[in-house]
Amino acid sequence: MTSLTARLYALIAVLLGVGLLVAGILLDRDSHRITTTLLEAEGRRELDLLREAAPAGAIATRDAPAVDAWCDRMGALLDRRIAVIDPTGVVLGDSRVPLDSIPTLQNHADRPEVLAALRSGIGESTRSSWTIRRQLFDMAEPFPLAGADSTAADSAGVAVLRISIPVSSAYSFAHRWQGHLWVAVAAVFILVLAGGYLLGRPADRRLRTLRESAEALGRGDLTGRVPVESHDELAALARILNTMAERLTTQLAEIKTERDTSAAVLANLGQGVALIADDGTILHANARFWDVVGADRPNDPAPRLAVARQPALEEIVRFAMRKRAPVRQEASFYVGGRGSYEIAVSPVPNGAGSNHWLLSIEDLKPERAMAGLRREFVANVSHELKTPLTSIRGYAETLLHGGLDDEENRARFVETIRVQAVRLESLVEGLLELADLERPDAALDLKDWDMAEVVRDLAAGFEEMASRRGLTIDLTARPGFHARIDRTRIEVALRNLLENAIKYTESGSVGVEVRASNGSIRVSVSDTGQGIAPEHLPRIFERFYRADAGRARPFGGTGLGLSIVKHAIELHAGEVGVESVVGQGSTFWFQVPVRGPDSP
Repeated sequence: MTSLTARLYALIAVLLGVGLLVAGILLDRDSHRITTTLLEAEGRRELDLLREAAPAGAIATRDAPAVDAWCDRMGALLDRRIAVIDPTGVVLGDSRVPLDSIPTLQNHADRPEVLAALRSGIGESTRSSWTIRRQLFDMAEPFPLAGADSTAADSAGVAVLRISIPVSSAYSFAHRWQGHLWVAVAAVFILVLAGGYLLGRPADRRLRTLRESAEALGRGDLTGRVPVESHDELAALARILNTMAERLTTQLAEIKTERDTSAAVLANLGQGVALIADDGTILHANARFWDVVGADRPNDPAPRLAVARQPALEEIVRFAMRKRAPVRQEASFYVGGRGSYEIAVSPVPNGAGSNHWLLSIEDLKPERAMAGLRREFVANVSHELKTPLTSIRGYAETLLHGGLDDEENRARFVETIRVQAVRLESLVEGLLELADLERPDAALDLKDWDMAEVVRDLAAGFEEMASRRGLTIDLTARPGFHARIDRTRIEVALRNLLENAIKYTESGSVGVEVRASNGSIRVSVSDTGQGIAPEHLPRIFERFYRADAGRARPFGGTGLGLSIVKHAIELHAGEVGVESVVGQGSTFWFQVPVRGPDSP
């Protein structure tokens, strides 16, 4: 054997011997512990049985013949020695001692199991009985006498039931098992040593083969392969060496694949990205880069940055190279018009000690558009807040400067303040509701609802409002159109549509229809109002947009209702729309998938 194989064999022999010895000792100890545990459990069960069957009256009256006869019967039934001891330690009955010999038994008041039973409720001990010439395992527990206080364990009102189990029979199986265990441990040790030696010789030969093949791979010979003779660990090592050789031959192909993958990632970036050398050579650039600078990709594999024909870009790159530090600036390019871009140039160290430069160009138009939307939103909110706040402040100042004494007009002033406060509250609630719907993590409580039932319940709440304006609500909603929806959010959308239809209809009726449409449920709300001009329809669902601002303001509209409708339905992966003819009325509709927003 080689030195490594011999050392491994010796180490395995020592570890095996120690391991088997420790395992044998632990198993031997566990067998004794388990036998004792089982013995205690068996004794407790039998004591429970004896307690239920014990002649309480005979024990209470110290009727020794009756008690001894009961002990004899139960002892024969359970094959155990059973004894009953009165509170003074006198034995009243013993299944292994004749009745006439019981008075000769010594007093048991000082027996450890009796003392423990009276003290803690259960007592155990192991002793040698001279009466029956056997070693016994005794278990005892108190037995309350009739009419005595069972809580006073050391009082004269408690007797003791004791059961004795022969130790030799209880542990005989454990002793046999322990003997067999040590024989098995010795046999396993000898067999493993012999088997290890027989298996070690071919393993030693295979190890030498593996070493020779590894040395060949180290010399650069990638044509050789290690023979795989089996399916063990050495065979796995041989396969690893073979795989290593195969991977070395395919390394260039993998590098090329990684390069192509990186190029694909760069090609799909929204930013223009280029890798620039110190001399201004473009080592790599994605398609977006050439689109941003407005130049065609040159055929030259290493073009200069000047081919981009953007002087501002070249100046920023040269500035970064002079500083030898990252630079981020904003610049304007003229590609089919003037555009603003953010230019970032950062050094990329390489192993040669020189620097390459990573150039990125990001179009600022989307960011500027978003900033414009934010400014427009702030302006709209400010405008909507300013009008009611101005009214509230004006009428409040009027009341403070003598208006309270004007009995004819002060009620009207206060009512105006209340109306404008309600308008403010409505605006704030609309903004909060819209913000909740626009949250990326907005949750839906999806359940199966009958859409006709939802529409009927909500429409019923608007009948009084419609009646005050001299309108009727015509409902077409046949039961059975079920969909997985968040009822609260659908009711928010439908409530806004109904409120608008009633507010902007002077005469006629408001119609509500529910029907199925290609795996979706479609709900439409139509009115007989003045209608909406075609030029307003594309923007009607934008926040704060009003087709007729002068007409909407008397009704207290905030310009958020239809935007709330749109976002509530889009959370359900649904659609919203409007059809309107000026002078004839409008129909607003939405539809949601029957199976919920997660369905295809």
